Amino acid sequence: MPSATFKLFSRAPDQPKKLPIRKQILFLRRICHLLERGFPLLEALKMTSWDPSLAPITHTITEQLKSGQPMDTAFQQASFSRNVVSFLFFARINQDLPSIFRQCADLLHIQEDYTRKLKQVLRYPLFLLIFVIIAFGVIKRTIIPSFQSLFENQASKPLSLIVLNVVDVGITGFCYMTVVIILALFLFKLYLPKLTINQKLTIYEKTPFLKEYQIFTVTFLFATHLSSLLKAGLSLKHALEIIAGQTKYNILSHYAKMILFRLNEGILLGQAVHPCSLIKGDVTTIFHHTNDLDTLSKELQVYSELLMDQLKERLTQTMQLIQPVFFMIIACVVVLIYASIMLPMYQWMEQI
Repeated sequence: MPSATFKLFSRAPDQPKKLPIRKQILFLRRICHLLERGFPLLEALKMTSWDPSLAPITHTITEQLKSGQPMDTAFQQASFSRNVVSFLFFARINQDLPSIFRQCADLLHIQEDYTRKLKQVLRYPLFLLIFVIIAFGVIKRTIIPSFQSLFENQASKPLSLIVLNVVDVGITGFCYMTVVIILALFLFKLYLPKLTINQKLTIYEKTPFLKEYQIFTVTFLFATHLSSLLKAGLSLKHALEIIAGQTKYNILSHYAKMILFRLNEGILLGQAVHPCSLIKGDVTTIFHHTNDLDTLSKELQVYSELLMDQLKERLTQTMQLIQPVFFMIIACVVVLIYASIMLPMYQWMEQI
Protein backbone atom coordinates (compact mmCIF):
# COMPACT_ATOMS: atom_id res chain seq x y z
CA MET A 1 0.00 0.00 0.00
CA PRO A 2 1.13 3.75 -0.48
CA SER A 3 3.05 5.30 2.40
CA ALA A 4 1.74 8.18 4.46
CA THR A 5 1.60 11.41 2.55
CA PHE A 6 3.16 14.14 4.64
CA LYS A 7 5.49 11.59 6.22
CA LEU A 8 7.02 11.00 2.84
CA PHE A 9 8.09 14.60 2.44
CA SER A 10 8.67 15.90 5.94
CA ARG A 11 9.17 14.79 9.50
CA ALA A 12 8.27 16.50 12.71
CA PRO A 13 11.29 17.81 14.63
CA ASP A 14 10.66 15.46 17.58
CA GLN A 15 9.87 12.44 15.39
CA PRO A 16 12.76 9.96 15.28
CA LYS A 17 14.06 8.89 11.93
CA LYS A 18 12.93 5.40 10.98
CA LEU A 19 15.60 2.75 10.89
CA PRO A 20 16.48 1.36 7.47
CA ILE A 21 14.79 -1.98 6.86
CA ARG A 22 18.10 -3.78 6.34
CA LYS A 23 19.43 -2.57 9.68
CA GLN A 24 16.26 -3.72 11.42
CA ILE A 25 16.60 -7.16 9.84
CA LEU A 26 20.27 -7.40 10.82
CA PHE A 27 19.54 -6.41 14.42
CA LEU A 28 16.61 -8.80 14.81
CA ARG A 29 18.57 -11.72 13.39
CA ARG A 30 21.58 -11.02 15.62
CA ILE A 31 19.38 -10.88 18.72
CA CYS A 32 17.48 -14.00 17.67
CA HIS A 33 20.72 -15.93 17.11
CA LEU A 34 22.08 -14.99 20.55
CA LEU A 35 18.81 -15.76 22.35
CA GLU A 36 18.63 -19.18 20.70
CA ARG A 37 22.12 -19.88 22.05
CA GLY A 38 20.84 -19.28 25.58
CA PHE A 39 22.03 -15.74 26.33
CA PRO A 40 19.70 -13.50 28.41
CA LEU A 41 18.14 -10.57 26.58
CA LEU A 42 20.27 -7.83 28.19
CA GLU A 43 23.43 -9.85 27.60
CA ALA A 44 22.40 -10.41 23.98
CA LEU A 45 21.84 -6.67 23.57
CA LYS A 46 25.27 -5.97 25.04
CA MET A 47 26.93 -8.41 22.62
CA THR A 48 24.99 -6.95 19.69
CA SER A 49 26.33 -3.49 20.59
CA TRP A 50 29.82 -4.71 19.68
CA ASP A 51 28.81 -3.90 16.11
CA PRO A 52 29.25 -0.08 15.95
CA SER A 53 26.39 0.30 13.47
CA LEU A 54 23.97 -1.36 15.91
CA ALA A 55 25.30 0.21 19.12
CA PRO A 56 22.89 3.21 19.14
CA ILE A 57 19.92 0.86 18.72
CA THR A 58 20.97 -1.44 21.54
CA HIS A 59 21.70 1.54 23.80
CA THR A 60 18.18 2.95 23.31
CA ILE A 61 16.47 -0.41 23.85
CA THR A 62 18.60 -1.25 26.89
CA GLU A 63 17.89 2.10 28.56
CA GLN A 64 14.17 1.73 27.91
CA LEU A 65 14.08 -1.80 29.33
CA LYS A 66 16.08 -0.82 32.43
CA SER A 67 13.66 2.05 33.07
CA GLY A 68 10.78 -0.45 33.18
CA GLN A 69 9.32 0.05 29.72
CA PRO A 70 7.81 -2.99 27.94
CA MET A 71 9.51 -4.55 24.92
CA ASP A 72 7.26 -2.98 22.28
CA THR A 73 7.71 0.53 23.72
CA ALA A 74 11.49 0.08 23.81
CA PHE A 75 11.60 -0.94 20.15
CA GLN A 76 9.22 1.88 19.22
CA GLN A 77 11.60 4.37 20.83
CA ALA A 78 14.41 2.81 18.79
CA SER A 79 12.40 3.65 15.63
CA PHE A 80 11.50 0.13 14.54
CA SER A 81 8.63 -0.33 12.09
CA ARG A 82 5.03 -0.53 13.25
CA ASN A 83 4.82 -4.22 12.31
CA VAL A 84 7.72 -5.09 14.62
CA VAL A 85 6.27 -3.02 17.47
CA SER A 86 2.88 -4.66 16.97
CA PHE A 87 4.34 -8.17 17.16
CA LEU A 88 6.40 -7.30 20.23
CA PHE A 89 3.27 -6.05 22.00
CA PHE A 90 2.19 -9.68 22.23
CA ALA A 91 5.63 -10.63 23.58
CA ARG A 92 4.35 -9.31 26.92
CA ILE A 93 2.35 -12.55 27.09
CA ASN A 94 4.15 -14.91 24.77
CA GLN A 95 7.72 -15.04 26.08
CA ASP A 96 9.08 -16.94 23.06
CA LEU A 97 11.28 -14.01 22.03
CA PRO A 98 13.51 -15.90 19.53
CA SER A 99 10.43 -17.01 17.59
CA ILE A 100 8.94 -13.49 17.59
CA PHE A 101 12.23 -11.86 16.52
CA ARG A 102 12.66 -14.43 13.76
CA GLN A 103 9.12 -13.86 12.52
CA CYS A 104 9.61 -10.07 12.52
CA ALA A 105 12.89 -10.44 10.62
CA ASP A 106 11.22 -12.68 8.03
CA LEU A 107 8.37 -10.22 7.51
CA LEU A 108 10.77 -7.31 7.09
CA HIS A 109 12.90 -9.39 4.72
CA ILE A 110 9.88 -10.06 2.50
CA GLN A 111 9.03 -6.34 2.54
CA GLU A 112 12.59 -5.29 1.71
CA ASP A 113 13.16 -8.02 -0.89
CA TYR A 114 10.00 -7.40 -2.91
CA THR A 115 10.33 -3.62 -2.64
CA ARG A 116 13.81 -3.92 -4.14
CA LYS A 117 12.57 -6.27 -6.86
CA LEU A 118 9.68 -3.93 -7.67
CA LYS A 119 12.08 -1.02 -8.11
CA GLN A 120 14.26 -3.13 -10.40
CA VAL A 121 11.27 -4.30 -12.44
CA LEU A 122 9.83 -0.79 -12.82
CA ARG A 123 13.11 1.02 -13.51
CA TYR A 124 13.39 0.47 -17.27
CA PRO A 125 9.65 0.50 -18.12
CA LEU A 126 9.19 3.82 -16.31
CA PHE A 127 12.26 5.26 -18.02
CA LEU A 128 10.91 4.23 -21.42
CA LEU A 129 7.44 5.52 -20.56
CA ILE A 130 8.80 8.92 -19.54
CA PHE A 131 10.93 9.03 -22.70
CA VAL A 132 7.88 8.20 -24.88
CA ILE A 133 5.79 10.88 -23.17
CA ILE A 134 8.51 13.51 -23.66
CA ALA A 135 9.04 12.47 -27.28
CA PHE A 136 5.32 12.61 -27.98
CA GLY A 137 5.15 16.03 -26.34
CA VAL A 138 7.69 17.25 -28.92
CA ILE A 139 5.71 15.58 -31.73
CA LYS A 140 2.50 17.17 -30.48
CA ARG A 141 4.00 20.66 -30.68
CA THR A 142 5.80 20.25 -34.01
CA ILE A 143 4.55 17.47 -36.29
CA ILE A 144 0.82 17.28 -35.50
CA PRO A 145 0.16 20.99 -36.28
CA SER A 146 2.06 20.58 -39.58
CA PHE A 147 -0.03 17.55 -40.54
CA GLN A 148 -3.24 19.33 -39.61
CA SER A 149 -2.38 22.28 -41.82
CA LEU A 150 -1.26 19.91 -44.59
CA PHE A 151 -4.62 18.13 -44.76
CA GLU A 152 -6.91 20.95 -43.66
CA ASN A 153 -8.28 21.43 -47.17
CA GLN A 154 -9.33 17.79 -47.51
CA ALA A 155 -12.95 16.83 -46.96
CA SER A 156 -12.02 13.97 -44.63
CA LYS A 157 -8.97 13.63 -42.46
CA PRO A 158 -6.68 10.63 -43.07
CA LEU A 159 -6.93 7.69 -40.71
CA SER A 160 -3.33 8.14 -39.59
CA LEU A 161 -4.02 11.66 -38.36
CA ILE A 162 -7.05 10.40 -36.46
CA VAL A 163 -4.89 7.69 -34.84
CA LEU A 164 -2.31 10.30 -33.88
CA ASN A 165 -4.98 12.43 -32.25
CA VAL A 166 -6.31 9.37 -30.40
CA VAL A 167 -2.79 8.62 -29.09
CA ASP A 168 -2.52 12.26 -28.06
CA VAL A 169 -5.78 12.05 -26.11
CA GLY A 170 -4.71 8.74 -24.54
CA ILE A 171 -1.30 9.96 -23.34
CA THR A 172 -2.73 13.26 -22.11
CA GLY A 173 -5.48 11.41 -20.27
CA PHE A 174 -2.93 9.05 -18.73
CA CYS A 175 -0.90 12.00 -17.40
CA TYR A 176 -3.99 13.68 -15.93
CA MET A 177 -5.17 10.40 -14.43
CA THR A 178 -1.77 9.87 -12.79
CA VAL A 179 -1.93 13.33 -11.22
CA VAL A 180 -5.49 12.70 -10.00
CA ILE A 181 -4.51 9.34 -8.45
CA ILE A 182 -1.53 10.90 -6.65
CA LEU A 183 -3.72 13.71 -5.28
CA ALA A 184 -6.40 11.21 -4.24
CA LEU A 185 -3.85 9.10 -2.36
CA PHE A 186 -2.46 12.26 -0.76
CA LEU A 187 -5.90 13.34 0.47
CA PHE A 188 -6.77 9.79 1.53
CA LYS A 189 -3.71 9.49 3.74
CA LEU A 190 -4.24 13.01 5.05
CA TYR A 191 -7.81 12.42 6.20
CA LEU A 192 -7.60 8.69 7.05
CA PRO A 193 -6.56 9.23 10.72
CA LYS A 194 -9.56 11.55 11.19
CA LEU A 195 -12.11 8.93 10.10
CA THR A 196 -14.01 6.70 12.50
CA ILE A 197 -13.43 2.97 12.42
CA ASN A 198 -16.80 2.41 10.71
CA GLN A 199 -15.96 4.97 8.02
CA LYS A 200 -12.61 3.28 7.41
CA LEU A 201 -14.27 -0.12 7.13
CA THR A 202 -16.78 1.25 4.62
CA ILE A 203 -13.98 2.66 2.44
CA TYR A 204 -11.92 -0.54 2.62
CA GLU A 205 -14.90 -2.77 1.82
CA LYS A 206 -15.91 -0.72 -1.25
CA THR A 207 -12.42 -0.22 -2.74
CA PRO A 208 -11.27 -3.40 -4.55
CA PHE A 209 -7.49 -3.15 -4.17
CA LEU A 210 -7.64 -1.77 -0.63
CA LYS A 211 -10.13 -4.46 0.34
CA GLU A 212 -7.87 -7.26 -0.89
CA TYR A 213 -4.87 -5.79 0.94
CA GLN A 214 -6.79 -5.29 4.18
CA ILE A 215 -8.31 -8.79 4.04
CA PHE A 216 -4.85 -10.33 3.84
CA THR A 217 -3.38 -8.05 6.53
CA VAL A 218 -6.21 -8.39 9.07
CA THR A 219 -6.57 -12.15 8.52
CA PHE A 220 -2.84 -12.78 8.82
CA LEU A 221 -2.47 -10.67 11.97
CA PHE A 222 -5.57 -12.14 13.58
CA ALA A 223 -4.51 -15.74 12.91
CA THR A 224 -0.87 -15.14 13.90
CA HIS A 225 -1.51 -13.29 17.15
CA LEU A 226 -4.42 -15.44 18.28
CA SER A 227 -2.32 -18.56 17.62
CA SER A 228 0.63 -17.23 19.65
CA LEU A 229 -1.58 -16.23 22.58
CA LEU A 230 -3.35 -19.57 22.67
CA LYS A 231 0.03 -21.29 22.45
CA ALA A 232 1.09 -19.34 25.56
CA GLY A 233 -1.73 -21.03 27.49
CA LEU A 234 -4.31 -18.25 27.55
CA SER A 235 -8.02 -18.87 27.29
CA LEU A 236 -9.78 -17.82 24.09
CA LYS A 237 -11.58 -14.96 25.84
CA HIS A 238 -8.40 -13.63 27.45
CA ALA A 239 -6.53 -13.84 24.11
CA LEU A 240 -9.27 -11.88 22.35
CA GLU A 241 -9.24 -9.27 25.13
CA ILE A 242 -5.51 -8.74 24.62
CA ILE A 243 -5.98 -8.37 20.86
CA ALA A 244 -8.79 -5.91 21.52
CA GLY A 245 -6.49 -3.91 23.81
CA GLN A 246 -3.70 -3.33 21.28
CA THR A 247 -3.71 0.03 19.48
CA LYS A 248 -1.43 -0.50 16.48
CA TYR A 249 -4.16 -1.98 14.26
CA ASN A 250 -7.53 -0.41 14.96
CA ILE A 251 -9.47 -2.76 12.69
CA LEU A 252 -8.03 -5.82 14.44
CA SER A 253 -8.95 -4.33 17.81
CA HIS A 254 -12.46 -3.47 16.57
CA TYR A 255 -13.07 -6.99 15.30
CA ALA A 256 -11.79 -8.57 18.54
CA LYS A 257 -14.21 -6.41 20.55
CA MET A 258 -17.06 -7.34 18.19
CA ILE A 259 -16.27 -11.06 18.49
CA LEU A 260 -16.14 -10.81 22.30
CA PHE A 261 -19.50 -9.02 22.37
CA ARG A 262 -21.11 -11.72 20.24
CA LEU A 263 -19.54 -14.50 22.33
CA ASN A 264 -20.97 -12.92 25.49
CA GLU A 265 -24.39 -13.12 23.83
CA GLY A 266 -23.96 -16.89 23.52
CA ILE A 267 -23.10 -17.02 19.82
CA LEU A 268 -20.63 -19.69 18.71
CA LEU A 269 -17.09 -18.60 17.79
CA GLY A 270 -17.42 -19.37 14.08
CA GLN A 271 -20.67 -17.42 13.86
CA ALA A 272 -19.15 -14.56 15.86
CA VAL A 273 -16.26 -14.22 13.39
CA HIS A 274 -18.42 -14.53 10.26
CA PRO A 275 -19.67 -10.85 10.20
CA CYS A 276 -16.05 -9.61 10.19
CA SER A 277 -15.89 -8.92 6.46
CA LEU A 278 -12.13 -8.31 6.37
CA ILE A 279 -11.35 -11.71 7.90
CA LYS A 280 -11.28 -14.56 5.39
CA GLY A 281 -13.97 -17.21 5.60
CA ASP A 282 -11.26 -19.84 6.04
CA VAL A 283 -10.83 -18.63 9.63
CA THR A 284 -14.53 -19.22 10.29
CA THR A 285 -14.13 -22.74 8.87
CA ILE A 286 -11.20 -23.39 11.22
CA PHE A 287 -13.26 -22.26 14.22
CA HIS A 288 -16.15 -24.51 13.17
CA HIS A 289 -13.73 -27.40 12.68
CA THR A 290 -12.31 -27.62 16.20
CA ASN A 291 -12.98 -26.42 19.75
CA ASP A 292 -9.73 -27.67 21.27
CA LEU A 293 -7.47 -24.69 21.97
CA ASP A 294 -4.19 -26.54 21.32
CA THR A 295 -5.43 -27.80 17.96
CA LEU A 296 -6.89 -24.40 17.17
CA SER A 297 -3.54 -22.74 17.90
CA LYS A 298 -1.70 -25.14 15.60
CA GLU A 299 -4.22 -24.79 12.77
CA LEU A 300 -4.12 -20.99 12.96
CA GLN A 301 -0.32 -21.05 12.88
CA VAL A 302 -0.34 -23.33 9.82
CA TYR A 303 -2.93 -21.07 8.17
CA SER A 304 -0.86 -17.92 8.79
CA GLU A 305 2.15 -19.66 7.22
CA LEU A 306 -0.03 -20.61 4.25
CA LEU A 307 -1.11 -16.98 3.86
CA MET A 308 2.52 -15.90 3.79
CA ASP A 309 3.30 -18.47 1.09
CA GLN A 310 0.32 -17.26 -0.94
CA LEU A 311 1.55 -13.67 -0.61
CA LYS A 312 5.01 -14.61 -1.88
CA GLU A 313 3.53 -16.50 -4.83
CA ARG A 314 1.20 -13.66 -5.76
CA LEU A 315 3.96 -11.06 -5.50
CA THR A 316 6.24 -13.19 -7.67
CA GLN A 317 3.54 -13.59 -10.33
CA THR A 318 2.86 -9.84 -10.28
CA MET A 319 6.56 -9.06 -10.70
CA GLN A 320 6.73 -11.37 -13.70
CA LEU A 321 3.80 -9.61 -15.38
CA ILE A 322 4.76 -5.98 -14.81
CA GLN A 323 7.58 -5.68 -17.35
CA PRO A 324 5.88 -7.53 -20.25
CA VAL A 325 2.68 -5.50 -19.81
CA PHE A 326 4.61 -2.21 -19.68
CA PHE A 327 6.73 -3.10 -22.69
CA MET A 328 3.67 -4.16 -24.74
CA ILE A 329 1.88 -0.90 -23.97
CA ILE A 330 4.96 1.19 -24.80
CA ALA A 331 5.58 -0.80 -27.99
CA CYS A 332 1.99 -0.29 -29.15
CA VAL A 333 2.22 3.45 -28.51
CA VAL A 334 5.56 3.72 -30.38
CA VAL A 335 4.23 1.74 -33.37
CA LEU A 336 1.08 3.89 -33.53
CA ILE A 337 3.11 7.09 -33.35
CA TYR A 338 5.51 5.90 -36.06
CA ALA A 339 2.73 4.74 -38.36
CA SER A 340 0.76 7.94 -37.80
CA ILE A 341 3.78 10.03 -38.79
CA MET A 342 4.84 8.01 -41.84
CA LEU A 343 1.45 7.29 -43.44
CA PRO A 344 0.46 10.96 -43.92
CA MET A 345 3.82 11.61 -45.53
CA TYR A 346 3.23 8.79 -48.03
CA GLN A 347 -0.26 10.07 -48.75
CA TRP A 348 1.03 13.60 -49.26
CA MET A 349 3.77 12.33 -51.62
CA GLU A 350 1.16 10.46 -53.69
CA GLN A 351 -0.74 13.72 -54.18
CA ILE A 352 2.27 15.50 -55.59
